[in-house]
Amino acid sequence: MVPTLLSYALNKDMAEKESVWLHRLQTGYRALLVRLQLRRRATIAVSVLILAAALLLAPLLGSEFLPKLDEGNIWLTISLPQSSALSNTKEIERKVRAVLSSYPEVKAVITHVGRPDDGTDPKGPNNIEILVDLKPHDEWRFATKDALVDSMSAKLATIPGLPTNFSQVIQDSVEESLSGAKGEIAVKVFGPNLEMLETKGRQIASVLDRIQGSADVAALPVGGQSEVDIRLRREALARYGIRVTDVNLMIQTALGGSAVNVFYDGERRYDVTLRFGPNFRDQVDDIANLPVALPDGKGSIPLGDLADVELRQGASRIQREAGSRNVIVKANLRGRDQGSFVAEAQKKVAAEVALPAGYTLTWGGQFENQQRAMGRLKVIVPITLGLIFSLLFWAFRDIRPALLVLAMVPFTLIGGFAGLGFAGLHLSVSAAVGFIAVAGISVQNGVIMVEQVIEIARRGAPRSEAILDGAMLRLRPIVMTALMAGLGLLPAALSHGIGSETQRPFAVVIVGGIVSATLFTLLLLPVLLSFGGPDRPAAKRN
Repeated sequence: MVPTLLSYALNKDMAEKESVWLHRLQTGYRALLVRLQLRRRATIAVSVLILAAALLLAPLLGSEFLPKLDEGNIWLTISLPQSSALSNTKEIERKVRAVLSSYPEVKAVITHVGRPDDGTDPKGPNNIEILVDLKPHDEWRFATKDALVDSMSAKLATIPGLPTNFSQVIQDSVEESLSGAKGEIAVKVFGPNLEMLETKGRQIASVLDRIQGSADVAALPVGGQSEVDIRLRREALARYGIRVTDVNLMIQTALGGSAVNVFYDGERRYDVTLRFGPNFRDQVDDIANLPVALPDGKGSIPLGDLADVELRQGASRIQREAGSRNVIVKANLRGRDQGSFVAEAQKKVAAEVALPAGYTLTWGGQFENQQRAMGRLKVIVPITLGLIFSLLFWAFRDIRPALLVLAMVPFTLIGGFAGLGFAGLHLSVSAAVGFIAVAGISVQNGVIMVEQVIEIARRGAPRSEAILDGAMLRLRPIVMTALMAGLGLLPAALSHGIGSETQRPFAVVIVGGIVSATLFTLLLLPVLLSFGGPDRPAAKRN
């Protein structure tokens, strides 16, 4: 008698209990399902319309490869004309430093002129690199970093002829390794003629500069290097009996220098080089007066009588890729997404810039990474959905419930797109990964409900009762699953600290997608399950 009473008490204490609020929630949920079952076609139509509206409005979100990570600094690069003297570059550097240091948001300013000591970068004295270390955001007067950069750019624009490029330390290194240029968007023009490449580069830069959202637009210069052009007149050389090799040797010795002897200092060997002093080779007129010895020691004749000497602008850099010459037009973006900017830029460049035969154009930078990543997702996502359907079909042994569970996945897009829109974020690879993750949660909740409905129907209950009872019994686990994932990622979705830019799209998509996925799983899936056969007890499976 005692063991029986003890067993009864234990079973009574361990039995599943429901609180009053949960019981009321289940009762209201069942009543709502009854009303939806009476308006099945309207329910499905409204759901499809909401999904279609979300898909149509999705392009308004914009797209990008990854959100721009705030590194807490500004990396400013200034490339003056190639002929800029070191003294002029230092003067510009002091002016820029004074402008940047005047901002209270700036903690420190570190500048560097020319190339590094190890010589790894082929940069001349016309190049200035500036690292601006920033204070924490709560000490700023500006709401965003873009606003701070816009203000700095406007002040620096008062210095004539100052081409600037605002970036960040890590971002700058990544962009330069991707496209060979310092910029988020890089347009490359390939062709054989340097002058034509430079012309087309300037035309493309002019088009990009007029598009909303563009900043720091510039075509990397091809020319700009001053050089002395000495063209020998062979008729004059023949008249005086002077050989071309003798004149070339004299010019090389005078301007470039020639080794005429060797000096030994212990084991070290040094060439003794003969060369004219700077005062005799810095002016074109002086070069034209260089004496050229006549044969048999009959005196000399000025070089200007034997050659045309002039100063001209030549190529300062010749950049190649895949064996072809190219020029790069770079641009940064502020206040606009990469996808819509490049789409507009491609249309305007194609309409306004005509490329001759033998010239091609490509778009690179972060946009190239975005296109490559989205192309892979277009292949991976269908394969993943196919594998999920195979697993569902293997679990249910029926194609209909497997399709219905999988049909709930697109409705995760509604909440995900809405979350990105309210948060002011763009579609990116991070957001795409979030959609994949929330799709798995949606499938899990669908399986939980469908299995319960099938189990009740297998016991002989009518289809309508099995759907209502199964949905009501699985209300709590589905809601708890959604709350666990949603509340767990809510801090990440609301975070605005340094480094949060890459995790926010992922978290926002999951939080928003779980909301829509849970609602449509609880309301639409039972309605879809009611289609497909007469209202009779389901046959038992062996």
